Amino acid sequence: MANINLLPWREEERAERQRQFVSVLGLIAFLGAVLMYLTFSYFGNEIDNQRSRNSFLQTQIRKLDTKIKEITTLEKERKELVDRMELIQDLQKSRPQIVHLFDEIVTKMPEGMNLKSIVRKGNKVLFTGIAESAPRISNFMRELATSQWIKKPDIEDLAEEKDSGAGRKSFTLSAIITSPTANSKGGKK
Repeated sequence: MANINLLPWREEERAERQRQFVSVLGLIAFLGAVLMYLTFSYFGNEIDNQRSRNSFLQTQIRKLDTKIKEITTLEKERKELVDRMELIQDLQKSRPQIVHLFDEIVTKMPEGMNLKSIVRKGNKVLFTGIAESAPRISNFMRELATSQWIKKPDIEDLAEEKDSGAGRKSFTLSAIITSPTANSKGGKK
């Protein structure tokens, strides 16, 4: 006779598979939760580290900005000092020019001519004065043109002097102050 198994083995097998599925599902959910926790912890820690580095970099940038401002200030002061030194050197170089200018004026100015003022602006000098006649002014200009220290004399203004008498002229002359050494150096180049 044939043996027939009437025990509910299929239901038991189904129940066993169900329990295994639920336990595997629970294990996967647990591992997923742990993995998510570890991931969030890792990235949270990385974000905190990056914020810390950013804060450190911002502090260093502020320090460097302060140093850059100090350097800029020092460079500006240095440039001002260099400009002052150059100005002083230029003044030292031009000191003999004034002496030679007055010496040339005394030797080149004809009789019958008086200077009211001499104004120097850079290398340009303006002579203002009165002469007995226009030829005396022309003679003065010719004499200045032969000077080593004064070049390019030019009449700026010429007018009849009304208060001083007949024929007297008031004038304004301009000229360029040069140095013979500068002219000779310029000629060699």
